[in-house]
Amino acid sequence: MKFKAKVKNSELTVKVKISSNEVISEREIDILENKKIRGLLKPKQRRKNLIDYSGPAGVSLIEHLKKPITRYEFFFIMAQIVDATKKVENNNLFLNNLILDLRYVYINENTKEMQFIYIPVLSNHILLNIIGFMEAIAYAVKLMPNQDFDFVAKYVSFIRSLNHFNISSIEAYISKEDKDVAKQIKNQKVNVDGFIIDKPKDYYEDKMEYCNEETSILESDEETGLLNEYGSTGILDSYEKESMEVLHDNEGTMLLDANEKFNIGSYQENVHFPYLVRTSNSEIISINKPVFRLGKERSYVDYFVTNNNAVSRSHADIITRGKSYFVCDQNSTNHTYINDKVLVIKAETEIHEGDVLKLANEEFTFHI
Repeated sequence: MKFKAKVKNSELTVKVKISSNEVISEREIDILENKKIRGLLKPKQRRKNLIDYSGPAGVSLIEHLKKPITRYEFFFIMAQIVDATKKVENNNLFLNNLILDLRYVYINENTKEMQFIYIPVLSNHILLNIIGFMEAIAYAVKLMPNQDFDFVAKYVSFIRSLNHFNISSIEAYISKEDKDVAKQIKNQKVNVDGFIIDKPKDYYEDKMEYCNEETSILESDEETGLLNEYGSTGILDSYEKESMEVLHDNEGTMLLDANEKFNIGSYQENVHFPYLVRTSNSEIISINKPVFRLGKERSYVDYFVTNNNAVSRSHADIITRGKSYFVCDQNSTNHTYINDKVLVIKAETEIHEGDVLKLANEEFTFHI
């Protein structure tokens, strides 16, 4: 499939060209074209293999997560994912046709409301990994300096403990962690069908009361998506095996305006993070996220290990919990070690000041 998105006149449009071997479901396209489902971009079939989607202006989730977010917003994002899956099932649609890809899920930077793409095709047999998508967000997220990292690591541990995607369990967890998020989702369901207001311009005016941050709407015609051959019909079961293309700034992924008032660097200047020192070249790597992934595949990780084929694509995570730090091997081929002791796969092992961390034969020293 090919995706191309842009914002114009406060409205997001996404053009999706489906593969020649996929057939659009007339039943599903009829439901989506004639019924406004809040949280899903509204489709319009233009040709046999081309669908145009429209909705309130937004940036791709992968771009949005480059800026620090609050605890509330983190759980609001998770709650909206759960809510979107419920709406798909409640409207007798096929859950595996929901696109869960950080590049093709969109979020309004003022209201924090998310918009999803549903592809109404008959031939999509990819197994949707919703838990994997939630984990991907946790790996990508950056928090405000005054936020405790612990809640992200605990949420990742919780969803990993589930045998399958369990809506009621996740809803109960989010409600326990932040009742305001549950209340906001409930308020949205009062007007579950359609956008808050039909006119995109009025959409923002109606929702500005919920805004706590000053973020500007992107310039008209700004590109928001990639145009490539990547088959983005869901997150596959294993991020380790999936071959994703590297994103570059010039690929039109809705980069923020340089003059925007929100300055990430200004929030991070006085924040202290633990760090690694790579033995081979003395490089310093700041562990600046609650779940920080190391490996050799750029698309999967927060630190890309160069010039070492012994390291796996997604080799290991460093997890921050309060003032404690843990390493979790992600089923790597050549194992992870702390002070030459091999770590149990998918089990968290605490790491301390001065410990030597090895990814296969690549050595680092951990410092707080």
